[in-house]
Amino acid sequence: MIKKITTLFAMLMLTIFMAACGAANPSSTNTPAPFGTQETSTAVNPAVTATVGLSASTGNVDELIAMVNGFVTSGEITGNAENGLLAKLETIKQKVTNGQMNPATNEMGAFVNEVQAQVGKKISDAAGTALIAKAQAVAAELMAGIPVTGVEGTVVPATSESIDSTMGNMPKPSPMGDNLKHQTQWDAIALQVVQSVGFSTFNYDLYQLPANTTWEDTLAYYKTQAAAAGWGDAPSQINEMAGGHYAVWSVTSSDGTTNYYVVAQMATSDGAYTLNIFGSK
Repeated sequence: MIKKITTLFAMLMLTIFMAACGAANPSSTNTPAPFGTQETSTAVNPAVTATVGLSASTGNVDELIAMVNGFVTSGEITGNAENGLLAKLETIKQKVTNGQMNPATNEMGAFVNEVQAQVGKKISDAAGTALIAKAQAVAAELMAGIPVTGVEGTVVPATSESIDSTMGNMPKPSPMGDNLKHQTQWDAIALQVVQSVGFSTFNYDLYQLPANTTWEDTLAYYKTQAAAAGWGDAPSQINEMAGGHYAVWSVTSSDGTTNYYVVAQMATSDGAYTLNIFGSK
């Protein structure tokens, strides 16, 4: 479990522009309030907002520090393993105070690596899982507000691979657009979407769509492709998110595993992109 979580976190060192949202029910076809958006009737002072954001971020790092100290007290962290962890968290807190969100997030990755290295040795499985999960949440919060851009000149060579280990034996529907290499802000968006849907083990492909492709065009295309691949005639969810939309298909196998296929479309300053996400729980 620790290795799975850590692998995901290492991939998803986050540069994210969406606010966190609650998990959605995959079987629902209703559209909840869009995540990453808030309704307000009053003007917001950007300076005040930034100060509040930094305060919340340092507070979350303080919570991680308290968790480490608590696990020391309970005996789930031993052998002075807390020393390196606490030093990293203090460094992260200082970087956050200085507004250095990218370096702070990178340092959080080092924190996770150190936890993983000590799990089963000086850190219990339960403590390691809790610390990594909290670190994921803090890293996502640290990088909130960074805009998403496209990925120029990084087209991935075409492949015939149609099955991914994270989605059992379910095939990927035929994609639309040019397959691109991953980039950290897209990693973060993928994580945000799967957390909204309610699963965690996943992978994804990034595609740049043809010019002027609307969400309606994309949804119509993937409804046909998903049905042909055995995912059903229609998605179980069609939701909005900040800057775009996403649709979810899910199939539960005989062993109780639910496999997911998600298409999330984002509008950026240089075109439209989709994240084709596949995973299971």
